[in-house]
Amino acid sequence: MAPTRGQGHGHARLKDIAERVGISKAAVSFALSGSTKVSEKTRRKIRALANKLGYKPNPIVSSVMSQIKNGGEKKFLETIVLINANKSKDAPKKYPIFSKYIDGVRSESAEIGYAVYEIWLHEKSLNAQRLETILDSRGIRGGIIVGHADDTTLPPFFSNIWTKFKFVSAGIRTRNPVFDFISADKFLIAHFATTNIIRSGYKRPALVIDEHIDEVVEGRFIGGFLRAQLALPENARIPPFLEVAKARKNPKAFFDWVSKHKPDAIFSISNTTSEWLEKPEISGKISGFTDIVQLERRSESGEWMAIDQNYELVGRLAVRKLFEILNAPQSSTRAPTATIVQPNWNRKLLVSKPRANRKKVND
Repeated sequence: MAPTRGQGHGHARLKDIAERVGISKAAVSFALSGSTKVSEKTRRKIRALANKLGYKPNPIVSSVMSQIKNGGEKKFLETIVLINANKSKDAPKKYPIFSKYIDGVRSESAEIGYAVYEIWLHEKSLNAQRLETILDSRGIRGGIIVGHADDTTLPPFFSNIWTKFKFVSAGIRTRNPVFDFISADKFLIAHFATTNIIRSGYKRPALVIDEHIDEVVEGRFIGGFLRAQLALPENARIPPFLEVAKARKNPKAFFDWVSKHKPDAIFSISNTTSEWLEKPEISGKISGFTDIVQLERRSESGEWMAIDQNYELVGRLAVRKLFEILNAPQSSTRAPTATIVQPNWNRKLLVSKPRANRKKVND
């Protein structure tokens, strides 16, 4: 009987080893290259199986990875593109979320051996033909998309780009076109934060979030918050404040909402909420009993209590997923996948100002 693929004779592929072990092809690649991203036990197991199956690594790839690992002359496996799809070119500077994604993309690319070519999708001189020429001339086969926070649909006039090249979305699911995406778990972030606050003794937690932002993430912030609220008596369940865009022009709606519901903790992803609370019209009414809980850890400055959403890990995992896609057999068929990254509760008590009856937040 003729030998089947994976039974020796140098026919085994990373995919064959991954399927046998039950891990991703990227993890197999890391293990065979000696990366510490994979445990020693798993590395030994994968090497033994690779030898048994007769796996033969690509000598060019192995040579480059060896040079990178040993600090030799800087060489790259290939170049990938990092696309800023936000309408603002300076979005990575304005929004720490995007900068964290990008930090993760750059760091993981350097470890794998990718060069990163960065481009802004809304550059006036950029059209589909020019972008295709740029990518082809650099031998780019795919990349990571970040910053598309306003919509889940990418510009249709780049449709041939989305079809010809391979992309992974970092941060938000895309609906048109549909890509593999890596995202922080917004439902769990809100649910985890609300649950911890309630367990810490807060009686009336509330959520302030722009309705459009929650729509972009498919209602996950509100969903997680409302689900955790079920642990409270019905008369203590405060409805989320969604009119953030309107309140930026006139904060009266926010002031009325706070005065009516009297929350003792407010979850937010915007610094604007804290600024509103400091205004004379309302600070006298809430001082001493309302704390701000930042659902997005934006810095190490220690301003607010925070959730660490692991944004840099999102960027790293996006590159690993792209590595897997680019190294898949051309004949293979696959459906787009979603990878959800869990948050960490920040162990430090981060607050803007000490309040009279501060509760101690659990680890």
